[in-house]
Formats: sequence, C-alpha cells, structure tokens
Amino acid sequence: MKLSWLRRVLVAGLLLVIIGLGLVAALVGTRVGQRRVEQWVREQHRQNSALVLAPFEVQISPWRDFPHLTASLLHLRLTDTAYQQPMTVLSIARTDMRLSLRELLRGQVHVTRLVINDAVLHERVDSLGRSWSVGRKGKRQPGPGRAPKMNLKLDALTINNFRIVTRNDFTGGLFAAHVRQARLKAYMHQGVLRIDGTLDGELGRLGSTTEPLFEREPMQAWVNYRYKFRERQGYIYRTRATLNGDTVQISGTHTVVPGQPGTQLSFRFVGTQPLPDVLRLALPQSLRPIVEGATSPSKAYIRYTIRGLSGPTIRPRNILRFALRDAQLTWPDTTRHIKNWDLSGTYDNGPGHNLQTTTLTLPQCRIHTAPGWVDISLTIRDFTRPFLTGQIIGRTELPELAAVVAPDLLRARRGTAELDLQLRGPLPPQSDGTKPIYPDSLSVRGNVTLRDASFVLLDRGANFSGVNVRVGLQDSRWHLTNATGVLDGMRFRATATTDHLLDYLTKRHPTTNITGNFAVDEVRIDRLRELLRPVAPSAARTAASVPAKSGKLDMSMFPPGLHLNVGLRCDRLLLPADTVNRLAVTVRHDGRRVQLHNIRGQVWGADVSGRASWPSDTSQQVAPIRFELAVKYDQLNYQNLVRHAARPPQRSAKEPASPALRELLLAANGHVTCTIDAMQLSAGENIRDLRLRLEKTGSSLRMPYLNFATTRGGIGKATATVQVAGTRVLAAKATLDLRYATLDVQQLLQMLAGLDVKEENAPQSAQNGSRRKRPAATANGSPRDKSLLSNGILSAVVRVQADKVQYTAVRGTQFKLVSRLREGEALLEECSLNALGGQIKLRGRMLTNAGQNHHPLHVQTQLEGIALPELFTTLTDMNINLLDGHNVRGTLRCAADLHTDLDSTFLPVFDTTLGYLKTDIRDLELLNVDFFTESLKFMKTERTSHLFFEPVSTQLLLHDGRILIPSLRLNSNLSNLEVSGYYHLDGRANLYVSLNPLQVLFGNNQKRVERIQQGRLIRSARGRPTYINLRRPAAKSPYKVRLFKKAEQREQQELLRQQARQLLLTQPLDTTLRLLRP
Repeated sequence: MKLSWLRRVLVAGLLLVIIGLGLVAALVGTRVGQRRVEQWVREQHRQNSALVLAPFEVQISPWRDFPHLTASLLHLRLTDTAYQQPMTVLSIARTDMRLSLRELLRGQVHVTRLVINDAVLHERVDSLGRSWSVGRKGKRQPGPGRAPKMNLKLDALTINNFRIVTRNDFTGGLFAAHVRQARLKAYMHQGVLRIDGTLDGELGRLGSTTEPLFEREPMQAWVNYRYKFRERQGYIYRTRATLNGDTVQISGTHTVVPGQPGTQLSFRFVGTQPLPDVLRLALPQSLRPIVEGATSPSKAYIRYTIRGLSGPTIRPRNILRFALRDAQLTWPDTTRHIKNWDLSGTYDNGPGHNLQTTTLTLPQCRIHTAPGWVDISLTIRDFTRPFLTGQIIGRTELPELAAVVAPDLLRARRGTAELDLQLRGPLPPQSDGTKPIYPDSLSVRGNVTLRDASFVLLDRGANFSGVNVRVGLQDSRWHLTNATGVLDGMRFRATATTDHLLDYLTKRHPTTNITGNFAVDEVRIDRLRELLRPVAPSAARTAASVPAKSGKLDMSMFPPGLHLNVGLRCDRLLLPADTVNRLAVTVRHDGRRVQLHNIRGQVWGADVSGRASWPSDTSQQVAPIRFELAVKYDQLNYQNLVRHAARPPQRSAKEPASPALRELLLAANGHVTCTIDAMQLSAGENIRDLRLRLEKTGSSLRMPYLNFATTRGGIGKATATVQVAGTRVLAAKATLDLRYATLDVQQLLQMLAGLDVKEENAPQSAQNGSRRKRPAATANGSPRDKSLLSNGILSAVVRVQADKVQYTAVRGTQFKLVSRLREGEALLEECSLNALGGQIKLRGRMLTNAGQNHHPLHVQTQLEGIALPELFTTLTDMNINLLDGHNVRGTLRCAADLHTDLDSTFLPVFDTTLGYLKTDIRDLELLNVDFFTESLKFMKTERTSHLFFEPVSTQLLLHDGRILIPSLRLNSNLSNLEVSGYYHLDGRANLYVSLNPLQVLFGNNQKRVERIQQGRLIRSARGRPTYINLRRPAAKSPYKVRLFKKAEQREQQELLRQQARQLLLTQPLDTTLRLLRP
C-alpha cells in the first residue's frame, strides 16, 4: 500500500503550523500584519522547500472562532519547476488555524486546531525517471536531521476532501485515493512528532496504469504514527486499516538515508483479504483472466512485507505470503467452481525488485473433489514472460476441471480425470483473438486418465460421451492408449499419438500431427465434414451458414494444419447415396494432399481395394482425385447395381455438395479393375467370369477391355469411351463382340434388354435436351420411360457370331449379326444365317424406348434357297397353320418388308404384324393338300393328291394376322389355277379359285408333269374357267365349297386389289425393299 503520502501530508501540516505561528507573531488584524505574515511564510517556505509558492491570501479574524483567534490561508498552491516543466503538486483551497488568545496575550503561540479543506496532492514520475513531488527539498545534507524549534499540540487536525494521485510512468504504477475526512491529533515535543486518529475514504486505484489490482474500494484506517526529525525516521505502530471489509494490521518504519535518493522502508501488513483480490495480486498478468469475474466468500490470510529503498525509480522488496483453508471460488457462468481449497503461497518480487525477478511459489495446494483430491505444487518465475514449473497429482471431476482449465474449449457433463503431470515451460501470452500466436509450448509430461467422460468441443459442436482413455503427455506429444467412446453417435476405439493438438485447437500452433489406429462402428461423412471443417470467426460463420450452390464437388475434408497418418477401420461409412461396409484404410494428410492407402471395404456388395488421393485445396481447377481401385463381386444383380448407381444422392439443403461414389469416379482420374464371378440379369442368360478395366483421364473415361462368359456358352468382349463434364455424362460409345457355339436369339435379346435398365431418376446428363430428339410418346400421350440405352447419351455397336443358332422354332448355322444402338433404337445393319436349307439375311431397326413389353420392329429380310418342307414345318411349330412340312416340296426365294411388335420374350405378335412379301417358288409340289382335295372331290384322289407346279412369282400382304392374296397364278399338272382371297395364320381361310375343268378332266397329267419337270411352260387351256369359293371358318375344319360366277369373281378380286392398294398407301410398307439393296 502507498503510505508515503501520509508522511507528506503531515509535513505539509507542520509547515502550515509554522506559518501560523509566524502569523500570530505578526501584527494581528492589520494590513501591515498580513503583509508581514505573507513575507514570513514565504521566507520559511524558502528555507524548507525547493517548491515555488504561488500567491495566496491571508485572513486573520478574532471573531470566526471567538474567543479564539483564527488565521486562514486561502488558495495555497505549491509548484515543482524541476526540469523546466512546472507542475502543481499541492493545492489547498482553505486552511484554518485556531489560536488560543490567552496564550497569545502572554506572548506565546499555541495552535489548538487545524482544518484543511479541499486539498489535492499530485505527484508524477515520467518514463525517464524524472519526478515532480511535494517532498522536494533540494540536496539532502549529511548528519542528523534538524528538528523544528517549537512544540506543538493539536487537539484536532481535520482534513476534508483530500485527493491524492501518484503516477509513475517509469515503473508503470498508479495510486489514487480520496480521503473524505481525517480526524487526527498531532503532538510535537523535543523534535518528535506524534500523530494518531482516523481516516475515512476510498482507494480509487492501486496497481498498474493498464490493469488495477484495487479500484473504488472503501477504506478506513486507525493511525498511530511517530516521526523523529533527528533520526529522519518514522514509525507506524498499532495501526490498522479496513479494506474490502477486512482489517489489516500495519506496522513498520521509513527512514531517510542522507546521500541516497528515496526512502528506506520496512513495513509489514497482516490480516485477511478477499480471495479473488489476493489471487489477482499474486498472479502474473497473463493468468489474471482466469480469475476474472470470480467471486468467493472465502478470505485469504496474508502477511505482506515491504523492505528496502523506495524512490521514483527504485522499488523495495515486496513479499506476500498467503494461505487458504476450505476456500471456495465461483465464476459468473456458474459451471466453474472450486468448493474446497487449501492453499499456501508466496509472492516475491525478488532481488531485482522487478517483474523479471518476481516469483510465485505454491508449495502446498490441495483441491478437494467428489472422487478425491488434487495436489498442486508450482513455481512461476519472471512475470514479464512467466515460466512455470510444477506438479499436479490427484483425481477430480471432469466438469470442474474443464470449467477451470479450458472453459472456452470444451464443456464437460460428467466423468472423472486422474492426473499425474509435471509442468515446465513458459506460460502462453495473452492474445487479442484477431490472429493466432505460436509461443514455445509449455512442457507437460505425465498421464491423464479419463473415465466415463462426456463433453462437447464448443467451437465445433463435437459431442463426446462414454470416453475412457489414458493420455500420456510428453510436452506437445500426446499418446492416447485404448481410447473408447462415442462421438455424435459414432462409437470409436483408438490408439494414437498427437503433436501440438491442444495448441492447434486453441489456435496457438499452426499444425497438429496425428498418427495411430482408429476403429469406428459407423461414420457419417456429412457430420464428419462438419466436425473437421475449419472454424471461422463468428461473422464469417454467419455469412457461411447458407452454403453456396455450385455444381462443383466439395472434396475438402480436413482443415488446414491437420496432418494425419492413421489407420482407420469402420464397420459402416455412410455417404450421401452409398454405404461402405467393413472399411479399412490408411489416411494420410500432409497439408497438401489427402492420400488413402491400403483401401479395403465392401460397397454395393463388392470387395474393394486400392488407393486414392486428392489435393487439400479443392478450389483449384484440376481433377481433384486420383484413384487405383480393384473391385471384386462374387455375385451381382445387374439391375440393382445400375439403379443404385443412377440414384441421385440425398443431401440436406444445409450441407455442401457431398459427392456420391459415381460422382467421384466421374470427377476423378485413375483406373478401376473389376472382377465379377456371376452377374444376374433380369431375363435371358446370365454372365459369369466378368473382367473389366476403367481408365479416367480428364473428361475421358475409357474401358479398354471387358471380357466375360455367359451361362449358355457365350464369350463376350467389349470396349467403351465416355465423355464427361464434371459429374455429367455427355456422350458414351461402346462396342460389344459376342461369340457362341450355340445361340438362342431370344435369350440374347433378353440379355441385352436386361442391360437396359429403366432410370428411377433422370441422371445428370448434359443440359442440351433441346438439341436432341425427345423420346416418343406412348399411346396415351405420356412420354416413354427413358433408360440407359435410350436416353440419347449411349451409342453402341454389337457384333454377334454363332456356329449354331435358334430363334423359337427356327434353327440355323453360321449366324452373324451387327447392330448399332443409338438413341431410342437399335439399327440392324447386318444379320445372316444359314437356315431352312438356305440363307436368311435381315436389315432393319427396333425401337428401344417403348417399354419393356413392346419392341416395335421394322425389318426387311431376304430368303434364298429356302426348303419349303423345313419352312412349313417351322411355321407349324410356331403355331402358324398354313401347310404341313410333309405336304409341300420345293424351294423359296423371298424378299419381305415386315413391321411387327416383339413382346417381352422377343417373339413377334402376328396379330399386329404388317408385311409385304415378294416371293419366287421353284420346284413346287403339293402332296395331299386338303385345299385341292376338297375343291376337286369329283376327281380321283390319285390325280389331286400330288400336284406339280411351274415356278411361281407373286406378291402377298400380311395384315391383322392374315395373308392377303390379290392374285396368285399356279400352273400345275392338273390345271392352270388362279387363287385370291385371305388365309389366316391360325388356319382359317376364305379363298377364290379359278380353274379349267376340261384340263382337269381330260388333260394328260403325266405329260404335264414331264413338261413342268423339264422347265417347259404349259400353254393356257381353252374354255371357260370354273370359279370355286373355299371357306374354312376354323382351323383344321373341312372347307366349305361353293361355285360362283365370273362376275362375282371379278367383283371379289377387284375388292381384294383395292384393299391391297389401300394398305400400300396407308401403311409404312416399302415395296422397293431399299434396305436390302447392296
């Protein structure tokens, strides 16, 4: 505490007494006396002080305090003019002295009362150590001091409204006080001054110029003081002061040493003070924020000594010893508190009497806790840059420990902490929070064990529960052993080593390194990204609360400075649209790239292995990811795979664009090799032993090979290229080559259709739909469902070869097919096979966007050298009731334009088939055909059972499941025939036949046969033809035969021709057969 001001006040009072005595000795009450008093006062001041006394007023009144005489000094002001910088150090508005008139009449001066009103004492030491003060008396003389040649007995010395301000910019100290009233008694006898009494006021400020230790604290004091002028020594004894409501006993001496600046002090303060005030006094400035705002009902017992020389540039030795027992301390947030605290400590400003040599020693400190106690012993040296050494041993509750040690870092709910720590190193300095600071780290060694701990990291909102871990600390390196717990619902196990983790979290170090092994039952990648996202200032965090909507994938995972080399095992990794099971991976992050090594896991039912990497800064316009992956499926359902891959990820509107796996592959560079033992398709045959490789470079995705086998003996090879833009597929091209020993065309078509899976949600294709043809609409006007092969992105070429082939009842050899798949259709560029004793060629196209049960087909076919017995046998097997194979002989050459609809099994629907057939038949023979036997019953069976025909050329139409015959001329060994009408594919018929009965009855059948076999034409017979109508209402029922006249036959034939012309005009039949042209 500051006591030098009391000495200076007493000296000033003594000076006033001397001045008063001189005043009484002068002429009382006259102007001459007042001038002589003023002259005498100035002379006495000149002899005892180096200060400048400003002009003042003197008033002498016998009536003011009658019967006593009163002498008053008005506007007294002392100025220190040192260093050519005048400064008023003392100003007193009014000083009244009461003189005994009786003693004055006897020739003696006796002052019995002194009242000082409205005084201000102002002292200053600048940063260079220069001082301005009221105690300046010039150069001190050696030897004993001189006592005033007077005796003094003041029954009352009253001071009203006295303000004191002492500022020392050299040491950074500031003292300000306000004495509202001081009631004192003063006695001086034989060179000894004694003062006692009381003071009541306020300690305005005590401490440094930037951070006060005490401010606006009420204060009272009971003073006993003795000063010996000859020894230049003052004594304070039996003095006590009340500060903060607690009493402190004060005793000691101050001595002026001749030839030395300053004063030799030896003071002692003993008593109690509030615990928070003592802690603020004893702690270095960097630790004082810890107790900021803390309150306590407990008192600290203090013993404070001040010894040594004290002056403007000199500090004495200060030692504060304090002790606590059963103390309590509570912070304003109520979550931080200490309930039972025993402590003893010593604050010492050291031999240098400055902050650099200051030490704080706590040899005994025990905090009692519910689970036990914590013992702390520590020493802090050099308060300019505090250096700590200490030890902490014990057990405490984690909420209490976290609230005291790291209130801004985490908030704990429960748990216990066992501590065994050795501390050594500099304490971290204070930061203004605008930028991080990176000091030398405090060395912390030992162990911390957490049991059943639950806490939240405040800046990231990371919620930990059930944490059990033993942390071995070696300075900034921490070893986590057998760590278990739950992070935001994700249960984990870990053994790891970290460097600078705490300093990194508190922004005191730019980086942290983590190595070790982690096992987690479930990782939600979106939540993990939130937890690892860099913590922004509050303003920036508010601005970034709504994520920017951009098409760019956000691959940023780890905040700057977080360096990793960890092994991770995860039962489930939850991505926006995918789940990776049984994941094992080594994660490395050096601040520039994220690297995933030794990847092993299961996704979409496959075993995945390999590695991947991407840059930490994904803002650069480069392909962020590089990968090398191997995928192994034992069994795979193709439809589930494609639909799962095409499903867009489900993302929260508050989250950034977390990429799905398919998006990662489209945006990355690298390669994937895939092995599938068995692939199940929706229909047809399945695939086995599939091997493929994908290579991604920039915007190009290549499949250099895809090899597989089918369950029906086929072998396939494929290649593909894909053009992408970001995560969007712009175009894809593929080739597929299939080779079979025996091929079932239906199974092949069903297999290919199984590759074309309907998309549940439209993919992110290029936004150029306006430039592409929209898919056709269904009959009710709604658009057909788009699929992978019909959305306009994929074009493919399919080549198929087979030694043997089968399509429903058709069997053949040397099958070859070339088809080109493009938007909404499959172009049949080439298809040929040897079948039915000849060769078949086809060209055309099939629509692929009409749904799974409809495949509209337009094909033009060329049949060469087809054996009629095999043809009609095959047709019969296909439930087309025309002729049996054993009823016909000959060969067929046919060109046809057919429009049909293949059903879900890829068989034609004949009821909706439309066709134009241009046929040539050679060596036609009919045996036992009921058509002729029924119409010629009047002849012998021998003549009608076996008929020979000249070469036949005709044109037929197929419509509504029936064959339309406009005119068919058949010159046989029996007669020249002309047939027209309808023949239904199910066997029903309505035919009109024209024949010459004379040829039938009288013609030489044997000769006609010979001419036909020799290729000689039979001349037309003379005579009127007979017209017969053959009608069969149901398949395999006998024909109903009736005769009709030529006019009716002409009418009927004209009707057939009109119908044929109408079909050709209204239906898309190509009679030119242009697709078959070379």
